[in-house]
Amino acid sequence: MYYFSIDPSGRLGWEENNIYYNDTVAHVVEILTENASNAYKDMLRRLNISYIIAGEDKLDLKLVVKKLSDYLGLEEILVGGGEKINWSFIQEGLCDEIFITQSASADATNDSPSLFEASKYAKNIPITFKLKEVKNWMTMRY
Repeated sequence: MYYFSIDPSGRLGWEENNIYYNDTVAHVVEILTENASNAYKDMLRRLNISYIIAGEDKLDLKLVVKKLSDYLGLEEILVGGGEKINWSFIQEGLCDEIFITQSASADATNDSPSLFEASKYAKNIPITFKLKEVKNWMTMRY
């Protein structure tokens, strides 16, 4: 299992090469641009943290996905980022499914997080998906 960290300039201060969550261990793979310094890449190598470079000043998400497929043999990737990361992958045509889990609550504050938000790097062109299924998880039995 892998944990992909989108860190274009190489600023995250990793201390080890894995992330642990309950009984899951995921190897960290940094997603960088050419802006990441040689010193940062050296630190990643010393910690045995894998990285790929995709883009000069801005991430090329299509190249990211291609490299993950070519180098790691991945056929599917789960994008669980924030609203700008999610929207960027959708705008590049890299998402063919969206799973949305919604709780029975409401928040009307202006700064509450959204699912998608265009950044200065992403277009703001609406994308349509076909609804395949709706489930009420509260009534499901496992």
